[in-house]
Amino acid sequence: MSEFRKDLTFAEITPDLLTKYESKMLKDGKSPSTVSIYLRCLRAIYNLQNIDRSLYPFGEQKSKYSMPTSRNIKKALTIEEIAKIYNYEAPAGSTKEMAKDYWLFLYLCNGMNVKDFCLLKWSNIDGQMLNYNRAKTQGSRKESKLISVALKPETMEILKKWGQPSISKDAYIFPHLKPQMSAENERAAYKQLTKIINLYIKRICTELGLNRDVTTYFARHSFATVLKRSGAKIEMISELLGHSSVDITESYLDSFEKEHIQKETDVLTIGFRKAN
Repeated sequence: MSEFRKDLTFAEITPDLLTKYESKMLKDGKSPSTVSIYLRCLRAIYNLQNIDRSLYPFGEQKSKYSMPTSRNIKKALTIEEIAKIYNYEAPAGSTKEMAKDYWLFLYLCNGMNVKDFCLLKWSNIDGQMLNYNRAKTQGSRKESKLISVALKPETMEILKKWGQPSISKDAYIFPHLKPQMSAENERAAYKQLTKIINLYIKRICTELGLNRDVTTYFARHSFATVLKRSGAKIEMISELLGHSSVDITESYLDSFEKEHIQKETDVLTIGFRKAN
């Protein structure tokens, strides 16, 4: 919000201002769910203030600002669905096998995005750990947080299979970026690799009978949701995702958990329906 309008007071946060902020964010390419996450955090801060409720800008009434909503698409796979992808046998050395392995790598590496994946260097690996800073936070006003990934045997196998060995620690692990590449060419490489992964992971899921339009973004949501459902603490998940606050993580997981709660509580009405 500070990048949109500096030195705002709470009194200046009106439904009209929030609507304009939402429009700008969407125009800049942010998704409705991302905008909603940001504004939920702002609302949480607002709620802690002792401000006249008549000035409260959030709400469902016509005169208030209502959070944007995206289509109700569940972006997290179950651990069983992910296991099916892992056990899928793609032709050895094929682009399909590469896309499958890359998607699993993103999932196992804390839901890493494709840009950070491409930027990985051998210097990021320290024994059984991979440490990196999200490119998203570099060069911004956000504090750059070091993300630590526990490398599993499956992750190490992918590194061995697709990584390009080098005696230089400053060399890229995967062969998609070149030294002295322009920023424009780097963006083109991220975009092209994302398209390739998405194309083949969708084909794999179709062959497996998973009726899901799976993309690289599913890897991040699946990582967070699988951990949450295994009993991991929200604070740890937030740290592993590189979120700036637990509030963002809670908003991030909220829509998936609602569906899970709905499914798990179906047991309460077993046998209620009368036979025809």
